[in-house]
Amino acid sequence: MATMQEQYEKFRRYYQATGFRISLPIFVGLIFLLSLFSGFMLYLFFGDLLTAFIGFFALQTLSVVFPISIRSGRIENVENNLPDALKHMAAILRAGGTTEDALEEVGNSDYGPLSADIKQGLMELKEGKPFDEVLQNIALTTGSPLFKRTATIIVDAKRAGAGLADVMEAIADDARDMIRIQRERISRTTMPVLFLYVSSLALAPFIFGFTLTIVCFIGSGMTSALGGAGLEIGNLKSLVIIFIGIQSAIAIMAIGIIKEGKPIKYLPRIPIMILISLVVFNVGLISGRLLIGSTAVCN
Repeated sequence: MATMQEQYEKFRRYYQATGFRISLPIFVGLIFLLSLFSGFMLYLFFGDLLTAFIGFFALQTLSVVFPISIRSGRIENVENNLPDALKHMAAILRAGGTTEDALEEVGNSDYGPLSADIKQGLMELKEGKPFDEVLQNIALTTGSPLFKRTATIIVDAKRAGAGLADVMEAIADDARDMIRIQRERISRTTMPVLFLYVSSLALAPFIFGFTLTIVCFIGSGMTSALGGAGLEIGNLKSLVIIFIGIQSAIAIMAIGIIKEGKPIKYLPRIPIMILISLVVFNVGLISGRLLIGSTAVCN
């Protein structure tokens, strides 16, 4: 029970970073209602129970995926602004200001979510908490691994009596180099990632759906010509759907490896990607029927 409570608290902190004013239980309830409505509409439009069920399940995962995605974007924003904030703090310290003055200046500046978190930390500082504890709490609130390491180094340097301005300058330069490397990796992997998205979520499902309609039309004609004997194609659609689902999952994990080096980080996105693939697949089926003017359906 304690473990479940810890997981819930961690997820609640992720949700708080979205900035939504509604509570977490209400947000989950709204996602559930949206999932029910979307599943019903998918079944009504495509007439496929499997697609409707996957749509319901995929949209349910948004209650987890969306807060995590917002949190990840927030962490990226914090880390992008961190080098400039450290330079700013170092300049204030060199001008004779205290560490509290440096935090207050950064908190009142425009560094996005980083300034908002520092403002919250300043309230704790005014309540009498020590600077070391406040800085580590700010790092914990941001969720940024880079900021957590930075806070640890600054606290250790302060305890050792080192010059904080020089330490912050050095950390800012290192952080800027790390961010530059990450941006270079993103720019170099954009085309492979885009190719995987387009091919696995759009081209392949549409081609499978379009081709399957043609195959079913030809197969039904040949079956009629043979007097009802031959060409068992009833399970072909189910096999294609299973293949599309597996292909989408593999593509998303490959994207995770290319972009982050961690396929597990992209696992929560798999249901949504499978849903998109199946919707495109059904669009391909409908397009094929419109082209040949047939109402034949592969079951």
